[in-house]
Amino acid sequence: MRKRETHRWLKLIQRVPLIKKPELLDDILQETEELIKIFVTSIKTAEKKQK
Repeated sequence: MRKRETHRWLKLIQRVPLIKKPELLDDILQETEELIKIFVTSIKTAEKKQK
């Protein structure tokens, strides 16, 4: 849920001229996706080890 919310806000910032170079958000959006995948994998691994 948070992922989509963050993604929407970053896209909005990109579309509305709130920053001088909105294309710089492309890398941030990609990095966010990668971090979320890492966090999800870590949580799943930790949950498996607790069982």
